Amino acid sequence: MTRRRAPHIELRRPVYVGCEGASEVGYIGFLQDIIRDANLPVHLHVDELGPGAGDPLSRIEMAVFRLSQLQRKRSAPEERFALLDFDQAERDPRRAERASQLAAANKINILWQRPCFEALLLRHLIGRAAKRPPDTPGAIKALRKEWPEYQKPMTRANLARRIDRDAVMRAANVEVDLQALLRCIGLL
Repeated sequence: MTRRRAPHIELRRPVYVGCEGASEVGYIGFLQDIIRDANLPVHLHVDELGPGAGDPLSRIEMAVFRLSQLQRKRSAPEERFALLDFDQAERDPRRAERASQLAAANKINILWQRPCFEALLLRHLIGRAAKRPPDTPGAIKALRKEWPEYQKPMTRANLARRIDRDAVMRAANVEVDLQALLRCIGLL
């Protein structure tokens, strides 16, 4: 009698994504759903950096700490990203520069959301890819004009009701930082 071989299950490559807050966590969860639908062998390790951290430097310090904890368990992903609002970096450029240096030293790619997550999300919508609100209140106002149901934070399911893979590609056409993440996970 011959034994049947178990089917080959491809290991999923882990990618660390530190998120500023719950909105970004929902967005990365949404990207994980797209990855799953595309049957890509990638798993996004999502880490909310908002609780206990207030600016880009403290969030990168939190990411470095959490990655060191994962390293002790030998499960720290080699590919690392952090989604951070640029408007917070502008408030204290010296701390933002230190955040960039610390991120680079720990191989974390910062995806700056200019000026904030809502502006990035706005660029996913048809005809709004080039929209560049000058500040966070302007970004929220512009997004709510186009998407009246938008509420912060959006879950991955609520995001999926309005945006899809094509929308992500639309935003990536004008967001170089987003392109880096999408290239890493195989969507570009």
